[in-house]
Amino acid sequence: MKKICIITSSRAEYGVIRWLIEEINNDNFFELQLVVTGSHLTPEFGYTYKEIEKDGFLDYYKIDMLLTTTSKSNIAKSMGVLSIEFSDLMERILPDLVIVTGDRYELLPICNSSLVMGIPIAHISGGDITEGAIDNQIRRAISAMATYHFPGNQESGKRLINMGLNPKNVFVVGEPALDNFNRLKTLSRIELAKKFNLDIRKKWYLLTYHPETTRSLNQNLVVIHNIIEVLKEIDNVQVIITKTNADYGGREINYYLEKETEKEKHRFFFFDNLGQLNYISLMKEVACIIGNSSSGIIEAPSAKCPVINVGNRQTGRLMSDNVICCNGTREDISSALAQLNSRKFLEKLKFTETPYGNGHATEKIIDILKSL
Repeated sequence: MKKICIITSSRAEYGVIRWLIEEINNDNFFELQLVVTGSHLTPEFGYTYKEIEKDGFLDYYKIDMLLTTTSKSNIAKSMGVLSIEFSDLMERILPDLVIVTGDRYELLPICNSSLVMGIPIAHISGGDITEGAIDNQIRRAISAMATYHFPGNQESGKRLINMGLNPKNVFVVGEPALDNFNRLKTLSRIELAKKFNLDIRKKWYLLTYHPETTRSLNQNLVVIHNIIEVLKEIDNVQVIITKTNADYGGREINYYLEKETEKEKHRFFFFDNLGQLNYISLMKEVACIIGNSSSGIIEAPSAKCPVINVGNRQTGRLMSDNVICCNGTREDISSALAQLNSRKFLEKLKFTETPYGNGHATEKIIDILKSL
């Protein structure tokens, strides 16, 4: 059996690779070594390791990187803690391969340790561009350290090869996040309304906003304030809000959103973590997603869900016709929301297609791993 060590450090990335973890766990060709770290283990982000346990993955390794605040210095220090703890773990369990996904800063110390210790790395979702976050540089660094690559689209695959990586080790499989649409039985609008105390007669918006880590905290707070103020002006709408991730400035944004929710208790609903089933189900029922989450760019086209993408965090990614981009001013956000009901946009939305695969990335990755 080949020992496959899969890393998960956040709720979003776990939702992407949940089925890959299950397939490897159930396949006699592999021995799963699951490592849970990052914001999964912090109360502020809802102790999302419990979602992993609910899915039946009880045998895993926890590495607490002491992520007590989201200040820049604390994030850097916590990466040092993770490097030490992960290296000790690798020395004990000796995996044949480490699998990492995306562009979280937690992956840098993990990949550094794996590279130095001679453990091959497989990188999922490399080759993308996101100009509005330091994730862009992190993603490239991870790709440079990895041996095997599973990008989500053809353009990203070409980018990886242009970096000088071995073309024989670049496999375009699509985005594993889309596998949820084929594997999850989503909740109905009635079920969602009961679960989250929503009014089924009103429009629902889903707000997910993360810090643009190339901008100042104050600039980020201005943008989220503008989004909230615009949403307050819209009648007959309820807004489901999810916490930001554990980037610099995330705590301050979450604090602001929590306070605004207290003022608008019947219109705004604030959650630490919705979970993948609820999030995908809501994506099929909401009138739009607003914010700057990659889920609006990658997953939402498969649900024909309109997206208002605010700011530059996702600039550079391939975008489908369901996405309307705007800057962070109140005027531009209002203008983008007004386009949702235009005949031109609604016509494009009908024929939206995704460049990110067909929802069968997990099977492709498993077959490739077995052939290596």
